[in-house]
Amino acid sequence: MPDDSVSQLLTLLGELGVRTIEDRPNDGKMGFPVTVPLADGQSLVLDLPTPGPLSNLDPSQLGVAIIDSDGHVLRTWGLANRLTLFRSHQSLLDSPIGNLLETAYEGSHGTLYLDGYRYFCAGVANDEETDAFLLVINAQEEQHARRQARKSWRIANVMKRLGKVLTMNQQVQAIAVAAAHEVASATELAAVLVWTVDQADNCLRLAASVGANRAGTNILSKLAIEGGSSCVAELVATTRSAFFTGDVDDHVMTCELEAKFCYLRPGAASVHPLVISDRLLGVLELIGREEDPQFAENQELFQTIAEHFALALNAAIMFEDFEKLATHDALTGIANHRYLQEFLHQRVLEAARTGQELGVIMIDVDHFRSFNEEEGHDAGDEVLRLVADAIKICVRPYDLAARYGGEEFTVVMPGSSEQTTHAVAERIRHRVESLSYLTRSGRERHVTVSLGMASYPNGGVDAGDLLKAADVALFEAKRTGRNKAVAFNGQIAFDGRRDDLNLPAIMAWLPDRDREASETLYSLCLHDVVSLSTQLNLTAMQTAILQALVRVMPTVRRIRKKDPEMLERMLAADEFRLLLPSLNAYEDRYDQHGNRIPLLARALQAILAVVEGQGKPFVDDPDRFDPEIMALVLNRKRAA
Repeated sequence: MPDDSVSQLLTLLGELGVRTIEDRPNDGKMGFPVTVPLADGQSLVLDLPTPGPLSNLDPSQLGVAIIDSDGHVLRTWGLANRLTLFRSHQSLLDSPIGNLLETAYEGSHGTLYLDGYRYFCAGVANDEETDAFLLVINAQEEQHARRQARKSWRIANVMKRLGKVLTMNQQVQAIAVAAAHEVASATELAAVLVWTVDQADNCLRLAASVGANRAGTNILSKLAIEGGSSCVAELVATTRSAFFTGDVDDHVMTCELEAKFCYLRPGAASVHPLVISDRLLGVLELIGREEDPQFAENQELFQTIAEHFALALNAAIMFEDFEKLATHDALTGIANHRYLQEFLHQRVLEAARTGQELGVIMIDVDHFRSFNEEEGHDAGDEVLRLVADAIKICVRPYDLAARYGGEEFTVVMPGSSEQTTHAVAERIRHRVESLSYLTRSGRERHVTVSLGMASYPNGGVDAGDLLKAADVALFEAKRTGRNKAVAFNGQIAFDGRRDDLNLPAIMAWLPDRDREASETLYSLCLHDVVSLSTQLNLTAMQTAILQALVRVMPTVRRIRKKDPEMLERMLAADEFRLLLPSLNAYEDRYDQHGNRIPLLARALQAILAVVEGQGKPFVDDPDRFDPEIMALVLNRKRAA
């Protein structure tokens, strides 16, 4: 209870019309409590009609709200009168400021930023309860600072992520795909589309898209660079100026495409030309999600992205141009002789590892020297370009068409059988035969080609042999009349060379009764042969010999005991000359003969011990095997 001096003060205040918090139960009115400390350490809580000194401040920028212990609004003033937060009849304890109120009720004070306003809260004792005193300040400047900070962070984050993917890729297609996905993810867009300039067709081609359905990407797959107006990307390419619309549904250029092809509901769109030194490299289109408030604010960011993207795209184009100069023929645009040799060498190694076939076609333009002399070198160059284009049309995307030199071309076809290679050769021949060239004199001249074909392994087991075999077949095609395709059949001499492996002739020695066992053993051993060949760094010829050894083993074993005369005749045949050293030493023991045993015989022993004996011979008689090869085989089995 207050002492006499406090009672006198209360009486005096009452006479002057100043209410205190104790007057609320009597008159039911609610004011703005202000705590006044007294000299004796006590305090007096006045209940003023306005929030004291704050009433002199701008009520449009500052406000006050009194909240009871249940979270209901008792009184508001100034800015608080305009906020919908305080107009609700629901308890504010369930609102975003609920935790701030709880803090005040517990005797502490706190602050909170929410939707452009700053809230300061403290508790005010009222009888046995505590009300919350809320000071609300218009924090637009803070909101702007926060928005700028978020914007700066977004820009830094996007540029960091974009810079990483741009520097990790050097190919135009790879850069376009990586950038599209990274930008879409970092800025949470509905869709991103990237077109790059196709110099050959003088058009824009869709290089990457994220968030667009197949119908949209099909329509936009190829666009005009100049004079196009079917979509905003063509408009931007023509004008070299950026395009922005706040809603794709409301703009005539976007309502039929962008508004319909996005998987997510689209909102605004921003389209930018990718330009370096007035040279158009492509177009970048960014489509925001519906009701995305940040999209319009990100225009500066999108422009920065387009500029950096254009720089990376330009570097990639220059890289590809230089790479193409090193690997492609300047006249025809197809691979050059150097790249042909590298490609064929790698494909032969792959064929040796996998046991697949490989086709090679050598092509020569008939009577080209005479044509060149009659019509001139410009006409000859044009004919070579026409022939190269015809060859490219006839081969598969993963085949290689190359200019071997002069008027000769070469096609390398991985995984192609002899029949497929022959069919492609005939297709090329017919395609070239249908070409016509109109000379300066107005006469129409037709062109024909002769073709020679060879296949791995029948035509050779290394790149040089295959090219030589195809060239020999090509010579035969020209010798017998030109404008025809001839396959190498193993009967045309290799300038006296006899070190080629003639697998068909070897397989012809195998009786029909052994064919199934031969193929079964070969299929079981193939993976081990390929793996061990790689580990031992065997040549393509050595790998082919090892595969042939596996194929003939069932017959060699059987007739060694039952028909030694046939074995003697077979091993004396010329086609077995390359297999003979390994077959003669196959049963020799390593602990007795060591490295005098041919390497391929040692490899064959280890492979058969694992495939046929499940590795048991290694345990029962390890001294019989080359320890290095045995370890390689066992380690591979453990890893598998």
